[in-house]
Amino acid sequence: MLSKEDITATLLSERLPLTAFVATVTRNYHMAEDVFQDVCVKAIGYEQGFESAAHLVNWARVAGRNRAIDQLRSRDGVYEGLSEQLLGELSAVWPESRESQSRRKQLALKDCVELLTDNNREILRLRYFEGRSGSEVADLLGRKLTTVYQSLARIHKTLGDCVRKRMARLEGEG
Repeated sequence: MLSKEDITATLLSERLPLTAFVATVTRNYHMAEDVFQDVCVKAIGYEQGFESAAHLVNWARVAGRNRAIDQLRSRDGVYEGLSEQLLGELSAVWPESRESQSRRKQLALKDCVELLTDNNREILRLRYFEGRSGSEVADLLGRKLTTVYQSLARIHKTLGDCVRKRMARLEGEG
């Protein structure tokens, strides 16, 4: 379960996407900000708790939509915005939380690192996990410094391409 600190940090990190989503309902940025603040207070006091940041963000999106509709109805007597069906469809395709996307990128990177040669994984381990300088890596491996830097550049490009392909494939499946 998320702590109150985790809830607060997650909501603050997702403030703009959540407020933008609520603004699609209210068509008023200031009202959307008010709704976001109401949802934050409600989330912190939510006794059932949240299993994960993704659970919290999904809950906040639904709670924000419902609160926005309630505010519009109480102010205008009727909600004349987007249909329930369209709001549901919009919720389904709204970009996922940054944490969820970041986690998927981390998993993709882990898979991509496993595809590297043992030699390239060793260079990564020495440079990034042990925090050694390029010249220390070169000395430990008995290579020229320029060779290590060229290898690192090639590894970065390979990993970047691999992660982008994996993320594109995941988005195509979703």
